[in-house]
Order: sequence, then structure tokens, then C-alpha cells
Amino acid sequence: MIKFRFEYGMILIYLLLGSGWILFSDELTELLAPNPEVAAHFQTYKGLFYVFVTAFLFYGFLRKHLQKLRKAEEKALESDRLKSGFLANVSHEIRTPMNGVMGFAELLKDESLTNEQRLEYISVIERSGERMLDLINDIVNISMIDTEQVRLHLSNVDTSELVTSLAALFEPAAIEKGVSLKFSPCSGDGMVGNLLLDREKVICVLSILIKNALKYTSNGSIEVSCRREADIVRFTVKDTGIGIPEGQLEAIFNRFVQVNMSYTKTYDGAGLGLAIAKSFVEIMGGKIWAESYQGSGSIFNFTIPYKTSKDLIK
Repeated sequence: MIKFRFEYGMILIYLLLGSGWILFSDELTELLAPNPEVAAHFQTYKGLFYVFVTAFLFYGFLRKHLQKLRKAEEKALESDRLKSGFLANVSHEIRTPMNGVMGFAELLKDESLTNEQRLEYISVIERSGERMLDLINDIVNISMIDTEQVRLHLSNVDTSELVTSLAALFEPAAIEKGVSLKFSPCSGDGMVGNLLLDREKVICVLSILIKNALKYTSNGSIEVSCRREADIVRFTVKDTGIGIPEGQLEAIFNRFVQVNMSYTKTYDGAGLGLAIAKSFVEIMGGKIWAESYQGSGSIFNFTIPYKTSKDLIK
């Protein structure tokens, strides 16, 4: 079905009405007012009627475009507000680890430090550097998402291997926090063979969810699993952490929002991870959601439609 722009439609209506009025108004006048005196009055009102029709169409055109301009202005103001907030948050998040790097680098100059103290200071510098690198990666991802530069790169993925391969990456942090970390192989009917998925994006989303679970879980457990369901594959990250208030289950996927606002001073992070995860999942054609109650842990699920090599052959 062909769609016309609003202004083109208005011009077409104007041309049709104008042409019809010019061609048939005299005949209409003669039909309605055969008396010459009455016809003269009709001639006067004929022009006035056309002016009113023109004004009405012009008003409709202006109103439509004023609405568009107001929406564009509101969008621009909201964009400016978000950019200002983004810069303020990023500035704070960069400044904190940078102060750690510079401060402890200065302390390392002290020749009287013991070997144990030096190792401790170096460890702080490494953690601060990792935090800055994570933030830079988040900023790059957000920028690519906003400019629509993110592309899918499908490949044959063994989902069980993908999930279990993350164990080596996160086990050291889990051991340090006293958290039991369990990675379960994928299950489900017909879970044989590889699936065509964007491996890097799936790993990125899972990593974000596991990092979040580790951040908000102490001396508990985290379980990572996946399951093949019909034409989708479901990934799940379940933890026994602080949980999420019910009213924040949707807001946590917005930028710069952290779980449980009363705890934001306790936990590091810019609040970009879940926003990136949501965008990546949606780019892959999937959905992501959280189930939780405050104090009872959280369950994050995301589903992705998949294809197999056989589907491509068909």
C-alpha cells in the first residue's frame, strides 16, 4: 500500500478542491440562484468560502508540522539531558579509578614499603585499570548502539561449550567473594549440534549478567544455564544476592540505573551494563527480563531465536 506524506496529501486536496470550485462553481451558482441579484450575492460568498477552505487546510498543515517540531524539540532536549547526565556519570566513574591509579602509583615510590605492601598497591592499580577498561568498553558499545553500527556475525556455536567456557573467566572472582559458581551444560529436546548465533554478543550479555550477579552476591551461589525451547534458546543467570525491588525490574535496563538505589554508594559501576545487554539481545531478535524480590536473589533470562546449518541449506 502506497503511503503519502501529509503535506503531499494536503496539496492534493487543495488542488482538487480548487480545481473543482473553479470549474463548477459558476454552474452551481446558476443552479441554486437563477435570479441575477441572488447570483451576485453568491459570487461574493463564493470567494469567501474558498478563502475559508484555504485557511482551514493551511491551519491543518501548520498544526501537523508544529506537532512534529514540538516532538523534535522535546526529543532534542531529552537527548541533551541524557548526554549531560552521561558525561557527568562517566566523568565520575573515570575519576574514581584514575585517582586510585595515580594515588597508589605515588605510594609505590616509597622505598620503605615491604614487598607485601607493594603487591597490595599493585593489585589496587590493576583493579582500577580493569574498571576503567570496562567503562571504556561500555562507552564504545553504547556509542555503537546509538549510531546503529552494531552488526550481527552469526557462526556455528556449541552453546554448552560457550556457557562452560566462562567458568575460567569468573571463578577467581567468585572464589574471592566466597560465591559458589555453577555452569550447567545446555539442555532441551534435540539439543544436538551447533546453533547459528552471534557468539561474541551472547558471551558479552552473559558476562554482564554474571558480573552483576557477582557484584550483588556475597557468600551465596550463582548458576548459569541454557535450554533449547522450540525455535529459541534461553540463557539463565540465577543468583542468591540482594535481589531487586519489584518496582525497579524494568528500570534496571535503563542507562545509569543500578539495583536498589539505596545501595548505589556501596557498589561500583556506571549502570551501563544491563542497558547494553538489553540492546544486544534486541539486536539479536530476542528478549531479556528479570524476576526477583528484594532480599531473595534474582533470575535473569534472555531468549534468542536461532537457526541451524540445516535451516540455511533449506
